[in-house]
Amino acid sequence: MAPSDDFTVNPALLAHQVDRLGQLLSSATAAAAARVGLTRAEADILRALLRAQDHRLRPTSLAATCGLSSGGTSNIIQRLARSGFVNREANTRDGRSNWVHLTPEGAELTRVVAETVTECHARLLARLPCGTAAHLLQALNTTLAHIDEAGEPTTAGRGN
Repeated sequence: MAPSDDFTVNPALLAHQVDRLGQLLSSATAAAAARVGLTRAEADILRALLRAQDHRLRPTSLAATCGLSSGGTSNIIQRLARSGFVNREANTRDGRSNWVHLTPEGAELTRVVAETVTECHARLLARLPCGTAAHLLQALNTTLAHIDEAGEPTTAGRGN
């Protein structure tokens, strides 16, 4: 599809506005995590584990998924393990590595945080004129489908 000649966009302004929207949603996510005594990074790790097959991942996969350093991820895993939200398990196939496994308590806490995040995001988006959020989601899905080789469109109704 060729760009329209009658509509030009300032790329810097578009990037700024998308970034600002991300900041607002991210702040709501951090606030929801803080309500249950977690940092945003801790909540991200728990959410990644909840979504993972068998609710377990290697620390390096967690770091990559959450955009964290390996050292930072290790510190967070230690804190979550002390709180009883994750366990470390030996990797039976590779003795040099281990798995991080979400405990039932960690899974329940993650579900609570996810519900709170969804409520916070819904309150933010409720301020938009009718239909705007749906149009925004459609525009973002289209955009990401064209410019993000690794991206997958978000489906409507999925709470993230």
